Amino acid sequence: MVRRAFSLRVTLLAVVLAAGVYAGALPIYLFFRVSRPALALGAATAAITTVSAELAQRETALNGAVAIVRDHALGPRPSGDSLALARHLAALGRAPLQVSPSTPIPPELDTAVASIDAVLTRAGTVLEENLAQLEHGRRADAAARLAIVEQLLRTAHERGAEGSRVARVYLMARQGALRAAAGEVRRDTFLWLGLGALLVPLLILVVRRRVWRPLRELEAGLTQVADGDLTVGVPVRGSDELGRLAEHFNAMTRVLRDRAEEQGRFAAAGELLAGVAHEVNNPLMAIAAHAENRLADPAVEGEQRSEMTQILRQARRASKLLRGLLRFVRASEREVTSVNLNDVVRGALDLVSYRFGVDEITVGGRLDANLQPVQGDAIKLEQVVVNLLSNAIDALRAVIPPRNLTVDTWVQDRHVSVAVGDNGKGVAPEIVERLFRPFATTKGRRGTGLGLYISRQIAREAGGDLALTSPPGFGARFILSLPVAVVSAPDSAPSSAPSPSTDSPSPVAASVQPGVGSLAGLRVLIVEDEEAVRRPMARYLKRRGAEVDEAADGVEGLARLRAQAANVILADLRMPRMGGVELYAHLEEERPDLAARVLFLSGDVSQLAEPGNTPVPRERVLVKPVELAELERRIISFVRGASGGV
Repeated sequence: MVRRAFSLRVTLLAVVLAAGVYAGALPIYLFFRVSRPALALGAATAAITTVSAELAQRETALNGAVAIVRDHALGPRPSGDSLALARHLAALGRAPLQVSPSTPIPPELDTAVASIDAVLTRAGTVLEENLAQLEHGRRADAAARLAIVEQLLRTAHERGAEGSRVARVYLMARQGALRAAAGEVRRDTFLWLGLGALLVPLLILVVRRRVWRPLRELEAGLTQVADGDLTVGVPVRGSDELGRLAEHFNAMTRVLRDRAEEQGRFAAAGELLAGVAHEVNNPLMAIAAHAENRLADPAVEGEQRSEMTQILRQARRASKLLRGLLRFVRASEREVTSVNLNDVVRGALDLVSYRFGVDEITVGGRLDANLQPVQGDAIKLEQVVVNLLSNAIDALRAVIPPRNLTVDTWVQDRHVSVAVGDNGKGVAPEIVERLFRPFATTKGRRGTGLGLYISRQIAREAGGDLALTSPPGFGARFILSLPVAVVSAPDSAPSSAPSPSTDSPSPVAASVQPGVGSLAGLRVLIVEDEEAVRRPMARYLKRRGAEVDEAADGVEGLARLRAQAANVILADLRMPRMGGVELYAHLEEERPDLAARVLFLSGDVSQLAEPGNTPVPRERVLVKPVELAELERRIISFVRGASGGV
């Protein structure tokens, strides 16, 4: 028996290793051999096409404006409409080309594009001067200067032809590299497949004789688990490896079933989210900081100000949702308060409202104005309503308009209810019984099968429930029901759920609100590895009167501090080479007076979820994304609170 067990173990290991090496080696080789030239060709083609199209559009606009100017310089007195059209076309032609520094354009082509852009901009400027002369009746002057514009356009056309030649040569070179790589891959693939053709029959024979039949039962059990049935068990037919594997499988399903009934099953997801929170919050802060800096510029008006305001609002909302998600999966931190479900519904509707117009969905229903508060976590409850709305929207996309979605709230029998209904095809009868089980989904590969399960868990944690109340095949209507909160007299006013209109001050007001005191005369060192986060903070603090220095990591920050001290040091907790914690430790050892001047920035909000987890003073940690006006207030407060000043 021992010999058989050992032999079977070796057989399984050999088969798995052989199949894994064979199956994985070829895709990895193909990826690394072909992807680089293919991606280079695709990126270059897209960039060159985009730039060419924009330059062609500008040249066409300028030609149209030239035609209008020529007609009116030599013909009858121009009309206001035609001059307005010419001005519009000239403005289009004059607008400078916006090319990102990261755009994959070769240097020689980039030089040609810059030259064409300058000529077109100059032509547009001269055209606008011609139009001004026409408006003042100086038609002879306009006609004389028209030759300058035409010469500029001819120059741009000639340079465009040269640029096209350079682009063709560059793309042909990239195509040649891809063709050569494809030829080598084709040859190697045939060799690899030929080797596999010799090995596959041998592997099939070994697997069929030793492990195929006993593994079929395990495969069937795994299929049921994949379908969401955690009650499955497989028969144990022996005491060898496969028998013990069956016992382990049954034990595993029992553990999964128990963990599915507990909140702790989401702890792993919480740890994963904690690991990426820093990387998510950094770009959110960069977006918000750039938007705040733009809003602080009085020259930004009208539609641009509205767009910047929306960008800032959405960045703050994304940060808020990330924190809410982290609070949800980490049981150590809960914010159970008195919540008005009408506010939860409004916030959820705002989050998914962009899909209503695209999918031609009409939203109706009635929110009870006299709704009583409930006890719960506002962020989690909003996630429940968002999940119900998203499911309804997905269901409605499968039907022909009219598509109707209704949201109602009411109070009955000391319970507050929220109902989300739609006129879709409804829930299929075969899935109704397991609708709220883990991994049950009607969305195929697009769905995880966890949304309704998690939503019901949230409702039951708050003392309520979530149920499907519509009959199968007649649209879906889900009702979230929670008990009315028992509110004491001093705490009678319900708190608002997270809603974009109420959860924070207006982004415009927040971005221009002056700080308490002044930054004038303060020297601030920003130690942050991400330039997109560091630069907007530096610009804002300089505009507020501070003298700002920058460092990309703790090593560079120490060097700058040795050269010149700072009144305040803003240090990110996570950085390459040396993070904020290490920088703080070095300063405590070398310069304790400077260590007392350190404020920390952290995008890892979960690191601050529990007391004692952060190895730095918590009162000195600013959680990203932090508003620039709030950053200014914290710096001033920190300076004022330091003993003897800093």
